[in-house]
Formats: sequence, C-alpha cells, structure tokens
Amino acid sequence: MDYSQTFAISAAGMTLERTRVEVASLNLANANTIAGPDGKPYQPLHVVARASFGDAVAQALGGVPAASVEPTGQPPRMVYEPGHPMANARGFVAYAGVDTATEMVTMMGAMRAYEANVAAMNTSRNMALKALEIGGNT
Repeated sequence: MDYSQTFAISAAGMTLERTRVEVASLNLANANTIAGPDGKPYQPLHVVARASFGDAVAQALGGVPAASVEPTGQPPRMVYEPGHPMANARGFVAYAGVDTATEMVTMMGAMRAYEANVAAMNTSRNMALKALEIGGNT
C-alpha cells in the first residue's frame, strides 16, 4: 500500500492551517495600526479555500493546497481621539478593521485543525510501521 498519499494529504492540510494561523497573527499584530507606508489603514486578510473536498484531495496529492489570501474589505474602525495627530477634522482616527475576538477564534480553530492533521499523519505512520512489522515476520 502506498502511504505517501495519506502523508501528502495531511501535509497539505497542515500547510493550509499554518497559513490561517499566520494570517490571523498578522491581523492581530496590525489591529491597532493607524496607517501603512502608503498612508492607508491596514486591510485585514483572510484565507479562502476555493476547492471542494474532492478537488482538495486531488490537489493535495500534487502537494498544492487550494487556498488564497485575500483582503476582507472590512472598513476601518473609527475611534474618537481628537488629540491624536492622525485624527481627521471631526476628531476620529481610522484604525484597522480587525476584530480581535474573531481572529483569536480563527487562530484557535486553525491550531486544532493543524493538530488533527498531525495526529492523522502519525496514525498513518504507525499503520505503515505495523504493516512492515507484519510483513517482515512471514
């Protein structure tokens, strides 16, 4: 039996979940930023998986996860701080439109899914080792 396919599927899942953790941590790191180098507020990002499960499995066998990182389109969070140097004429400062609670939930879910993929890979490895032990005793 070829176990490399099960390893490739788990590895693709781990890659996708790692991307979700990285994007959520990037959003959390920029939650209180005011403006980027271009003068615009930070635009939160999210990971979009574009394939069905069957397509994802087929792409996992090739080692390419079917996901992209895109901006959310969330409007900036306006906070009334009239003394702030970046405040507009009405006294509001435009912070990044990041919802920290949502990002933390996304991060925790991605970490649990990553752990599930690691467990699946370890189980596949143990099954392969047991199959070798059984085959070696005959």
